[in-house]
Amino acid sequence: MKTTLTVLLAALLSNFQLLLAQENNRIFWTDSVQLSWADFQAEAKEGQTIAALSSIAIPFSFETDGEGEISIQIQVCFVKDESWVKKAEQTPLLLKHEQIHFDIAELHRRKIVKALKEANFTKSNYKEKLENIVGEHWNKIYRNSQDQYDQETNFSQYIKAQLEWSKKLKRLLEEYKDYREENFTVSLINFEED
Repeated sequence: MKTTLTVLLAALLSNFQLLLAQENNRIFWTDSVQLSWADFQAEAKEGQTIAALSSIAIPFSFETDGEGEISIQIQVCFVKDESWVKKAEQTPLLLKHEQIHFDIAELHRRKIVKALKEANFTKSNYKEKLENIVGEHWNKIYRNSQDQYDQETNFSQYIKAQLEWSKKLKRLLEEYKDYREENFTVSLINFEED
């Protein structure tokens, strides 16, 4: 019994350490979070033409009580050990550029929250519909916005465009402030098929 308990405790400790390492490796977006160069912990890709890369993820989960509500959790996080910068390129302007990439991700997370809250879910379609809304928005609309940002700012080189994007993001984040929650529920009010 003592050996089994020791193995179980060791396994629990190992899982806890893994979860703690994952949490320490992620920075979740909040109004007050500002990235620093210390957050870019992956080795720089010297052969790349870009100066830095921000790895941003959207942890998403949901569960239902089977009766009429879906609990949803959706966040945006910066992944430290997948993000990198070339040492010679570490300027305040480039850091601001990378921060705006993070802010764009938060804006699109809020747009996803809005879309989920406005969707009509049924008992038979909610899983597919949830995944489609998140997938379509994150994999297509969000990615296109990030590409547009890089093109219009020439990866931070066009200072005027960089300032315009900064103002635009501030305004849009305020516009979508009603969708900033990370944990919320939606109803399966209509149990009929679409």
